[in-house]
Amino acid sequence: MKAAGVFVGAVASVVLAVVLLGYAGVGARSAAAQEGVAAQAAVEEEIPVRDVVIVWCAGVPDAPPLPAPEAGSVDAVTQATAEAGNIKEIAEKLGKELEAKGLSVLLIPAEKCRDPRVVMRARALVLGCPDYFGLPPWQMVRFFDETLYRIFRARVRLTDHVVTGFATTEHCLGVLQGVLRSTRGKAVDGAIITPRRTSEEDRDAAVRQLAERIAAGL
Repeated sequence: MKAAGVFVGAVASVVLAVVLLGYAGVGARSAAAQEGVAAQAAVEEEIPVRDVVIVWCAGVPDAPPLPAPEAGSVDAVTQATAEAGNIKEIAEKLGKELEAKGLSVLLIPAEKCRDPRVVMRARALVLGCPDYFGLPPWQMVRFFDETLYRIFRARVRLTDHVVTGFATTEHCLGVLQGVLRSTRGKAVDGAIITPRRTSEEDRDAAVRQLAERIAAGL
C-alpha cells in the first residue's frame, strides 16, 4: 500500500508539472502574440498618411559612359539623363508645387518604394520616369512587379486615390497610365516633359499645370 501511495504521488506530480508547463506555454504564446501585435502596430505607425506620393525614376546625370559592346557583360547600367530638367528635378519641382498648395508630399525613388503601404496610405499616386526604348527604366518596372502587383493580387483597389504620371515621351506616359488604370484610381491627365527639347520656362509651366490637376482631383 505504501508503494502504491508513492506511485500515485509520483504520477500526480508528473500531471501537475505537465499542467503547469501547459499554462506556462499558453502564457508565453499569449505574451509573444501580444508582442507581435505591438510590433506590428509599431511597424504600421512608421508609414504615415500623406496626400501625394511621387514615385520617380531617372538616370544619373554624372553616370560613367556606357561601355562599348565589346566590353562584354557588365552590371546593370542606368543611362545618364540631362542635367537640366532631369526627371528627379521635375519630381522635386512638382513636390514643391503641391506642398505650396498645402498638401503633404513624399518623393521616393522607384527602387526604394518596396512597401505597398506607402502607396495605399496616400491619397494620390504619381509616377514619373524617362523613356528607355519606349518603356520605363527597369527600376520602375521592378516597382510595378514588386509593389503595385502585391496590391493588385491582394484585390486592393485604389478607388479613392488620384493617379497620374509624367514622362519624357507620349508612349512612355501611355505605359504609366496603362499600369495606373489597373489600380482603379481616379485618373487625371498626365504630362509629357521633354528636358532636351523644352525650355525651363515651359517645363515649369507643365509642372504647375500638373500640380493643379492633381490638387483639383483631391
